[in-house]
Amino acid sequence: MNKRIIFNEKGFTLVEVMIGITVFAIGILAVAAMQISSVKGNSSAVDLTEAANVAQDRMEALLALDYNAADLNDDDGDGTGQDLDDNNIDDGGNDFGLDDTSVATSDGAGQYRGPTNVLYNIFWNIAVDEPFRETKRIRLIVQWQGDGGRTRQIVLDSVKPLT
Repeated sequence: MNKRIIFNEKGFTLVEVMIGITVFAIGILAVAAMQISSVKGNSSAVDLTEAANVAQDRMEALLALDYNAADLNDDDGDGTGQDLDDNNIDDGGNDFGLDDTSVATSDGAGQYRGPTNVLYNIFWNIAVDEPFRETKRIRLIVQWQGDGGRTRQIVLDSVKPLT
């Protein structure tokens, strides 16, 4: 008598189930981490877009002013008469005062609180007769605190002619 033993293996063992659950959990954690990164990136993009809009709006407002308007004056004199040899280089070495980013040193300043409650600090600096005579170079700087407390900024430059 020859007995044949037939094994009917249907289903999974406990070890196979545990391995499957582990692989699934690792995949879910990766997707969750990717989602968190995506939300942070989206938040940063919203802040950057808002800052660009604030900068563009303020620059357009400054360009719409009359050439001799008070907001287009070089109040501290650091952007006037600094190019003594007409080579478009500031002979005083401070970039015509265009990089000033404080209320005390800039030629104009303001603030804007965005819809996401981010505070944008706006500074503008004026250089007279730069880059050409009878023009004013306007540099507008918008700064805000980004993710991790880092100061972020956008800089726009434009030239306002006398006419």
